[in-house]
Amino acid sequence: MLNQPTGTPKYPVQTLEKALEVIDILKSGPSEGMRIKELSDRLGMGKSTIHRILDTLAAHRYVEKSSEGNRYRLSWKLFEVGNVIPRQRNLENIDAGVLKGLCDKFKETVNLGIRVNNTLVIVSKVAPRQGAIMAGLYVGEQEPLHCTALGKVLISEQNIRDIFKEETLQQYTAGTITSVDALEEHLKIVREQGYAIDDEEYSMGLFCIAMPVRNYKNEIVAALSISGPAFRLNFNKVLNIIEDLREACDKLSAHFGLEPQEKN
Repeated sequence: MLNQPTGTPKYPVQTLEKALEVIDILKSGPSEGMRIKELSDRLGMGKSTIHRILDTLAAHRYVEKSSEGNRYRLSWKLFEVGNVIPRQRNLENIDAGVLKGLCDKFKETVNLGIRVNNTLVIVSKVAPRQGAIMAGLYVGEQEPLHCTALGKVLISEQNIRDIFKEETLQQYTAGTITSVDALEEHLKIVREQGYAIDDEEYSMGLFCIAMPVRNYKNEIVAALSISGPAFRLNFNKVLNIIEDLREACDKLSAHFGLEPQEKN
């Protein structure tokens, strides 16, 4: 499914909007690329329009033709552009050793996520090299906010009525919170305890615990989590994780300018 625009531009440029729709389709398309007819059918645009858009994108190196010349796919130019974002937002300079340290100690997957509009985006991930069961999505992919530990942390201090316009939330498993009222009550607990958990709420068999990363204004700008199979992340292991995860979040928060808090 395509990501829908989150707002209406004041001064829309129709051709540009069409080009962005083409890029979105190619993003989710097969690795070998897509034919003009496939794009035309998916987008409901004429083949000549699609061809002109692709020709322009190719000229600027945002898409490339296959060797046979009848398929198009995204090019490395977009990868180059995308890699600028973490650097501009000071994510690229985060000490990756903080994530790796957690991963090495607990032998589980460590994720760093941010909120982009109404989704959670994983921006960094460290997985154990041996004996790992892959937990979560790949870097750059998206997850919902309401049923993931990272997502719940990211919205825990927000007015969620501004985020979720519908009263009913999408259900992924039997454990998913499916109403905004219930989520509001749940987030009160998240704020009180300082962490959120996802106990098979988004994916069966997956457990995750997450805590906030804050900036110099004490605002939540990211969330850090440890995730793994539910059978392995038992109560005792989670208790052991909490303090180390909190220390890791403190280190990352210091990177964003948060002054260390005095401990009682």
